[in-house]
Amino acid sequence: MNVLVLPYNIASLSAITAEALNKIEGVHARSLTVEMHKYQMVNSSTICLPMVVSKRKPLKWVWNKITFKRKLYQQMKWADVIHYQWGTVFPDHADLKWAARSGKPIFIEWIGSEIRIPDLCKKLNPYYASVFDKGYEYYKLESNNRSLEVQKIFKSAGAIPLIFPEMSIYVKKDIFPVTYPSQVRLNISNFVPAYPSPDTKRPLIVHSPTAKICKGTDIILPVINQLKEILDFDFVLLHDMTREQVHEMMRKADIYLDQVIVGSHGMATVEAMALGKPVMCYIMKEVFEGGLPADCPIVNTNPDNLKEQLVKLITNAQLRHDVGRQSRIFAEKNFDADKISVQLVNIYKEVLEAKKNTHAKTA
Repeated sequence: MNVLVLPYNIASLSAITAEALNKIEGVHARSLTVEMHKYQMVNSSTICLPMVVSKRKPLKWVWNKITFKRKLYQQMKWADVIHYQWGTVFPDHADLKWAARSGKPIFIEWIGSEIRIPDLCKKLNPYYASVFDKGYEYYKLESNNRSLEVQKIFKSAGAIPLIFPEMSIYVKKDIFPVTYPSQVRLNISNFVPAYPSPDTKRPLIVHSPTAKICKGTDIILPVINQLKEILDFDFVLLHDMTREQVHEMMRKADIYLDQVIVGSHGMATVEAMALGKPVMCYIMKEVFEGGLPADCPIVNTNPDNLKEQLVKLITNAQLRHDVGRQSRIFAEKNFDADKISVQLVNIYKEVLEAKKNTHAKTA
C-alpha cells in the first residue's frame, strides 16, 4: 500500500505520520510538502516540492512553474491512498478534483483554523471571544463561511475526515455522517523524558508562543511578573527559535506553559508531555467530549485560574515531578505515532476494501 500525505507539514505532522507508516510491513508512505518552515521537522520520508520559488531566480522560477504540477501528479499517481492535512494544493482545488477522478480513497485531517467556526467557538469559549477581533493571529483564516466551504469541497471529492477531538466540534454531521477519530501524534521514542526533579527549589517555566494573542502571552506575562515578586522561579519566553532550540529549552524546563486562550492543545503540548513535563494549557470541555481521554494530566489553565495554577506548580516540586511522569505515560498511550499509524492503516484498508467491493458489484 502506497500512502501520500500532503500538502503541508504543519507542526511536522505530515513527516511524523509518513515516518511511522513506513515502519509497517507492506506500507510505503511519503510526506509531500509544498512549503518549508524552520519550526518543521523533515525526514527521509519527506519530499519537499516548493510551490513558490523566488522570482529573483527567474530561470528557476519559470522551470518550477512548468514542472510543479507534473511532479505533484506523479506523486499522486504513485499513491493508493491520498491523505490530505489542512487543505488542497491549488486555490481551485484541481489536485483534489484529480484525486477524486482517480477513484482512490481520500482522507482529510483538519488541523484547526481551516474549519474552526468562530461563532460557535465564541459561544463555547469566552477567552477566544475576547481576543478574536483584537489582534487574534488567525482572524482572517477563521470564518463560518470558510469552514462550510472547505467541508463541502472535500465532501464533493468523497473525502473521509480523520478528526482530532477539537475538530469534532466543527465538522458538520449532515455533511460527513461517517468520520474516524484521530489524535495529534509524535515519534515518542525519539523523546527521552527529563522529569522535573522533586528536589528543585527554583523551577524553570518555559513559554513558547508562535502566536502571542492566540497563546495568551499578553495575559501570561503580567501574572508571571506579579508572581516573581513573591515566589522564587525562572521564566524564559522562547521566540523566533528553531524546533531543535525549542526542544532543548523544553528539556530543561520544570513547567511548560502552552496557551490559555484557544481551548485545545497542539503539537507543542504533546512534545512537552513526551519529555515528561507538566503542561499548562486551556482545554475546553467539548474537546474532552470530542475524544481527548478524561485522564489527560494537562493542567487545565485559563486566564481566570492562571495565577492559582502557577502557584500550585511553582511551590510544589513533587507535584511537578508526578504530573511530568503522568504526562509521559499519557503521551505514550495516546499520542504515539507508531500506534496511531497502525490504526490509520486499518482505516485505509477498510475503505480500500469497501471501494473494491463497490467496484465489483457495479462491474
